Amino acid sequence: MSQLIESSPDGQSDDPEESFTIFQGKILEEYDRMVPEFGLTVIDASRSIERQQREMRMLISQHLKRRRSKIH
Repeated sequence: MSQLIESSPDGQSDDPEESFTIFQGKILEEYDRMVPEFGLTVIDASRSIERQQREMRMLISQHLKRRRSKIH
């Protein structure tokens, strides 16, 4: 199993940490491309959990209000 972890599946690096860092960067790039395509909302994860939660509640509340106004 350790050979699988240490090998470089993407051919970028033989160093496991460097390979993982490259992989993380590719994942972030893909998410960044998905934001406009699917209308996703980006939440700043560097902020406190409480602040993230407040922002999520506000966004969901706004979404539900818009949805309700379309129904009535």
